[in-house]
Amino acid sequence: MPNKPAKYGVKVFALRDAKTFYCSNLEIYCGKQPPGPYDVRNTPTDIVKRLVSPIENSNKNVTTDNWYTNIPLLHYLLEKKTTPLGTMKKNRLEIPPEFLPTKARQPGESIFGFQKDKLLVSSVPKRNKAVILFSSMHDSGVMDEATKKPEIILD
Repeated sequence: MPNKPAKYGVKVFALRDAKTFYCSNLEIYCGKQPPGPYDVRNTPTDIVKRLVSPIENSNKNVTTDNWYTNIPLLHYLLEKKTTPLGTMKKNRLEIPPEFLPTKARQPGESIFGFQKDKLLVSSVPKRNKAVILFSSMHDSGVMDEATKKPEIILD
């Protein structure tokens, strides 16, 4: 990134507990490796699969940002009995057009989409902006009275 003060650094992916900040698993990005035991795929989905392996089948929640969140990963986490929660990029093909930001949607407005054990939310914090979240942890469109935000955003 040209605007960063240092050109080089170390990229570390970590699985951390949100309450205690305890790091239970981490992986250092080493770039492309030669063929052998350390040659692994570094797609966002593969990184998350390797990181969450210690907590599979534990009914814990995994929260990710929009770089990691995609539908195949969410299905994988559900199969492994973990509940995914994460923001999604607006250019994902799986997102219905009604959930994308438009000038017609007012700040504070939220749209909820439900499917079996999944919830998709599009919330408008500012005009022409939308935050899109996916969760299997939530099953209702509950809004917080004080902040007027969906519960999924506060979590």
